[in-house]
Amino acid sequence: MSKRICLLLWAVALLLAPGCAPGGAAGEELTLWFAVDQSQQGVSSALATQPYEGEGTVPALVQALLAGPEPGAGLTNAIPAGTRLLDWRVEGTVAYVDLSQPYGDLTGMALTLADYCLALTLTQLEGVEQVSVTVNGSPPPDRTGRLFSADDVVFSGVEEEPVELSAALYFRRAGTQELGYELRVFLLTEHDDPALAVLEALLGGPQDEGLEPVLPQGLEVRSARVENGVCRVDFSHRLLERIPAGQQEQELVIDSIVNTLCSLDTVDGVQLLVEGTVLEEYGSLHLDGPQPEPA
Repeated sequence: MSKRICLLLWAVALLLAPGCAPGGAAGEELTLWFAVDQSQQGVSSALATQPYEGEGTVPALVQALLAGPEPGAGLTNAIPAGTRLLDWRVEGTVAYVDLSQPYGDLTGMALTLADYCLALTLTQLEGVEQVSVTVNGSPPPDRTGRLFSADDVVFSGVEEEPVELSAALYFRRAGTQELGYELRVFLLTEHDDPALAVLEALLGGPQDEGLEPVLPQGLEVRSARVENGVCRVDFSHRLLERIPAGQQEQELVIDSIVNTLCSLDTVDGVQLLVEGTVLEEYGSLHLDGPQPEPA
């Protein structure tokens, strides 16, 4: 696929306000999360909060989000106008929210921002740790049933100005021999390596329902660096200890790594290594040099 990673030049300083952590304690002040109007001069964040004084329930908070931010606050609503709350429930630590079709028209980063506004807002409620968002009873087109939490936004180097990076991570579609992808958002500083951060998330497995991990459990990334468009990734020997049977299964493993890394703007190909040695064969596959970006 074409590059699906978009390195946004939004210097995001998203310091979680008190009460925004999952399962906020009763009595803590609630806030609403909205997108920041990027047309303003001097914008330094992607999301920001607005005080909320209404009822501390799922439907009340969602309705307040749908109503949008206060005029003149420099905020915009990441949720499309005309979106309605169709249904909601809380089961265990998960708040399930079903919205009307305008929400289903969102894709990519716009959908991610809207999802985070809902998750960051609703996980302030006591006992709510994750949020599931559906449209007319089904996940939005870019989602396969993912549960969101406030911890999905990774804050790295809060004392510095992080840059927001969204990445497409490739996993197996459950019950098939095909890959699907899910979008993740990372906040990285200049000291963080985007390729390493994305690979670590890939090794951690999928969050979306309907996707399954492809890479062997216990695999570690020894190093990852990008030079002249080629990402050289050195894996632990576990990659060779757990080679799946069959060429198609082996291709899934390699493609999962290559497709994920090549979605980064800076990566056009991937050179695989194991314990410092270039990987020339993987099962029945012959890896002739750096694996190119998929068409």
